Amino acid sequence: MKLSPIVKKAVSLALAVAMVVTLTVSTNTVTLADDKQSELQAQKDQAQEQLEAIQAQIKQNQENKENAEQLKEQYQQQTELITTQIGILQQSIAQYEEDINNKQLEIEQKQAEVDVKQAEYNERWEGFKDRLAAMQMLNDGGSIALLSSANNLYQLLTFAEALEQISSKDEEICQQIEAERQELENQRTELENAKAELEAQQAQLQSQNNELDGKKSELQTSIQQQDATISDAEAAAEVLAAEEEQARKNLDEAAAQLDAYLNAQVNKYSQAALTCSLNFGPALPSYKYISCVFGTGGHRGTDFAAAGGTEIYAIADGVVTDATYHYSWGNYVQIYHGKDDQGNTYSTLYAHMVSTPIVSAGQSVTKGQVIGYVGSTGYSTGNHLHLEMKVNGVLTDVTNWIPH
Repeated sequence: MKLSPIVKKAVSLALAVAMVVTLTVSTNTVTLADDKQSELQAQKDQAQEQLEAIQAQIKQNQENKENAEQLKEQYQQQTELITTQIGILQQSIAQYEEDINNKQLEIEQKQAEVDVKQAEYNERWEGFKDRLAAMQMLNDGGSIALLSSANNLYQLLTFAEALEQISSKDEEICQQIEAERQELENQRTELENAKAELEAQQAQLQSQNNELDGKKSELQTSIQQQDATISDAEAAAEVLAAEEEQARKNLDEAAAQLDAYLNAQVNKYSQAALTCSLNFGPALPSYKYISCVFGTGGHRGTDFAAAGGTEIYAIADGVVTDATYHYSWGNYVQIYHGKDDQGNTYSTLYAHMVSTPIVSAGQSVTKGQVIGYVGSTGYSTGNHLHLEMKVNGVLTDVTNWIPH
């Protein structure tokens, strides 16, 4: 049947409208999907940041505790050393005290000897004065009378000589006693000087002892402060551990929601007639080494360190379900590889590409096809390929499936 121009025009217009509607719906669906992914990614990023902030606090708190423990150990060692030094000083001070007491006894003994000698001198001097006084009392009837009573020259000379001998002897004895007393005084002075020197040395040691006591007190105060720091750190560690556990749960929940979204993206193509032969190939032509293995610290995939710009291959035939960018993975591609004979599904994710992937969502790829290039975008510290693999939507170790 031949259609009239009017009908043809109406049909063309209807088809155009239908196409516009289809494109609009398709665009809205992609937009909604992108919005959902962004929302989920934002939640995951926030949970990740909270976890990392808590982990940073835990690390800092642990460092504070370790520093406090090291300082406490140092202070304790210094305290032990000072305590030993104080003990030695106190022994020396006690010895000086004993020496000073002994010296004081010697001084007292020497003073007693001086007193005895002084008494002897005083007694001799008093006798000498008495004799002089007696002789003086003779006056006219005294020595002159005695001299005039001499009968001959011999008596006169003998009497004068006797008086001279008595006077000389008294003077000699007094001088001897005075010399002995002076010697005793000198000895006592030497003992007092020696005692004063001992007391000065003892005072110096006591000053050192007091200074060490002060340092010991300061160290004990410092030890108490470090004990308080350690106790605070231990208490904070318990609180932070609980916060970290909750943050991990939040992150796991956010990651699970993101995984659910990614799995949903895969499920869009799960009805495609794709058969996975399980004959997986390498994701890279070469790499330097595996920088992080699956499961380490909750790591989702395996990291292959490689030069920037190295080609990244699809490890098997499949359909691209995501080819975009997000905070953690940077530029990434996700591929659904179909089902094996037992009905198990397989998908892979290639992250940190240097630039926007060269494939797009919905595009079919073949094993060994280049899908992007190694980079360090997203949460990365160096050029590498982060490769994840899921079997039935569950992460698994990709190295169990590909040659490496």
